Amino acid sequence: MNKNELLDYCSKLSKKENIEFYYQENNLEKSNIEKFSIGKNSYKENSALLIKVLINGQIGEYTLNKFNIENILAGIKKAKNVAKLKNNLKIKSFGSSKSKTKIKFDKNIENICFEKLIEDTKKELTKDKYIKSYEGSISKVNHYNFYINPYFEKENKNTCVNIGTHINTKFKKPSSGGFSSIFTKTKDIDINNNITQAKINANNLLNPKQGVKDKYTLIFIPELIEEIFDELIVPATIGETIFKKESYLYNLKNKEVFSKNINLVEKPHLDYFLGSQSVDDEGYKTTNKNIINKGKFKTAIYDVYGSTLANKKSSGNGFRSSAYGSISSEHTNLILENGKNKIENLIAKTKKGILVYSMMGFHTSNLTNGEFSLTINQGKEIINGKFENTITNLNFTGNCKDSFKNIQFSKEQMFFGDSLYSFGILENIKLI
Repeated sequence: MNKNELLDYCSKLSKKENIEFYYQENNLEKSNIEKFSIGKNSYKENSALLIKVLINGQIGEYTLNKFNIENILAGIKKAKNVAKLKNNLKIKSFGSSKSKTKIKFDKNIENICFEKLIEDTKKELTKDKYIKSYEGSISKVNHYNFYINPYFEKENKNTCVNIGTHINTKFKKPSSGGFSSIFTKTKDIDINNNITQAKINANNLLNPKQGVKDKYTLIFIPELIEEIFDELIVPATIGETIFKKESYLYNLKNKEVFSKNINLVEKPHLDYFLGSQSVDDEGYKTTNKNIINKGKFKTAIYDVYGSTLANKKSSGNGFRSSAYGSISSEHTNLILENGKNKIENLIAKTKKGILVYSMMGFHTSNLTNGEFSLTINQGKEIINGKFENTITNLNFTGNCKDSFKNIQFSKEQMFFGDSLYSFGILENIKLI
């Protein structure tokens, strides 16, 4: 069965009884970049159909990889047998919300010649006389899925291009640095800019030295701000985690926990953003939300399971990372409000600081109490607005409820496919 036949058949079955279908297909074209060659193209395709039935409030699931009528009917039978075990949290019904929201994706990006992207990347890399060697990857990901329950059906299709390069320069001192970009619109693809930014980062990270323990103004690049939010702040806003008191925000709703400069919103209906969805994977309408407003924690998100536990309504945030995986609470697109000052002006005003490129230790953070201990392993020292030594091996420790009280952000923002983040600035931070 092709995709259209599968969609039609599943739609007919779902209208007859309480069955939900989720189909996902991913095609990945990728080439690794090493030294002065670009490796052979690799192409991976995977697809799966999740069958989910609801019997007397009990859910049963089964996943297929081969699609024909016989397999689908057998899968439904197996899913029903799982539901009859009655070992799940009882759910009332599948979602029935409908959304008329239409989201734009670039149709042309899917047809971009991958071989030409590789040739253009190699051309830009090899013509630069200051590059000694390089590595990284270039990839194109085509994603398609459909979701059907007894009330409605939806289809999604999007494509993105990822370019990541890490270069080593020919300078006498050790010098290397990287930069990655994600593109969802054909006209935005800029290989030269990616390589230029990688060169700038390499030049900023010459000959690293042991940092001196002291107080600094820390300026985090957008990639690190995205990681800080993704690891230390956003997971704490998930409703199920809050209900189980496994989040440091569990009793802090509407309280000013963070800096007044933190305004974080979820916007599920943005054109050309990879997280855009009109309906979640459980059939509930997605909506705009103020997650953090002027430093106050405002909105927790829920999938059906988490909302049932907490006696709340689903917030339309039930998504699965693949057709094989279970549903979990996830945000769609997250937008951090930017500041008013350009990063070059913020750096120029810094008397003693560090432009932080990377930190290690996020995996050791404690979401329950908010404590973290991170090691700055790549940073550029700033003295009176000028870059000085490259430094490494300084520790930044603290608690999420205290450490981000005074953070501010730059005017510039970086696109991460499903989010926008700026440079972040923290003043008077003691590093050990």
